[in-house]
Amino acid sequence: MPKPAVKPAGRLHIHRTVSDMKRAIDFYVTVLGFYYDHGVKDMAWLTHGPVLLTVSPGEPVLDLGSYFGWVAESVEELEQWYDKLHRRYVRLSAPPDPAGGRYYFFTYDPDDYPIAFSYQELEKEQ
Repeated sequence: MPKPAVKPAGRLHIHRTVSDMKRAIDFYVTVLGFYYDHGVKDMAWLTHGPVLLTVSPGEPVLDLGSYFGWVAESVEELEQWYDKLHRRYVRLSAPPDPAGGRYYFFTYDPDDYPIAFSYQELEKEQ
């Protein structure tokens, strides 16, 4: 019998070391809609719903297998996100292609950290 899925409680905290604090904060606030909560000399706290993103200056350490993102509530919302980011001239992967079974895309922050946007139709509980 499969184990039940673990449901996280509280906030999701992600940390990024960035090459340019101002550029990173500007991207997350103006492009992705994070709120600048507060900051000190070497750390800034940004929030977006249950996500807490902290950024600090330094040499970025990219791990392309480690990313976070959003799940759209519909294919239309996923496509709207892609169009919005495309109009902002943000670096993007290939667009979503629902007809071909591709229900996701990636964007990248100024230090090339990947951020996923996806859609997954959830099975209805019976």
